[in-house]
Amino acid sequence: MTWHLYTSPRSPFVRKVMIAAHELGLADQITTQDVVTTPMTPAPELLVDNPLGMIPTLMAGERMIFDSLTILEVLNDAAGGALFPAGTRQDCLTRHAMANGMMDKAVRILDEQFRAQNGDTEAHIAGFVAAIKRGISWMEPRLTEGRFDAGDIAFCALLAYLDMRFPKFLWLADAPVAARWYADISTRPCVADTAFQTPPFV
Repeated sequence: MTWHLYTSPRSPFVRKVMIAAHELGLADQITTQDVVTTPMTPAPELLVDNPLGMIPTLMAGERMIFDSLTILEVLNDAAGGALFPAGTRQDCLTRHAMANGMMDKAVRILDEQFRAQNGDTEAHIAGFVAAIKRGISWMEPRLTEGRFDAGDIAFCALLAYLDMRFPKFLWLADAPVAARWYADISTRPCVADTAFQTPPFV
């Protein structure tokens, strides 16, 4: 199989994927395309495949694979690799999550530095809002009645968070399918019993 990977030469998340690809002997099966993408101005060519405009994004034909951990799992499975040893998988994933979280913090430091220099807070917020709305639109045709897997749980938690933190976000009007799905999912005991706390919690 041939894959196409959207990349940036300075992204730690892309570097992680490329290290894995070389380790697994798959690097020569991956074509790469460097893109310049930011929250305010996502790369148009990347938006065609990933509504969040984020890298790395791996294309396997028409199939979009995202984020970096998912890409690692796909490549590892394709190569029959041992990046996620069965006996220590949970420990491996925990260490990966810690490293990934630190990468995210480091990238956010850089982002905050750029924002402080340019004074474009509103543009940043608008870019993030647009990305979330594109993401919800991408999710809508992939929602399935009766299914409730980890992907559904994550999407449910996102929508609940938007309602709690950003009541003026008004995503419901633009996403009727997701709104109906969320209303139905919200009746599940596991969702109702874990509702976000109201003030004084922050």
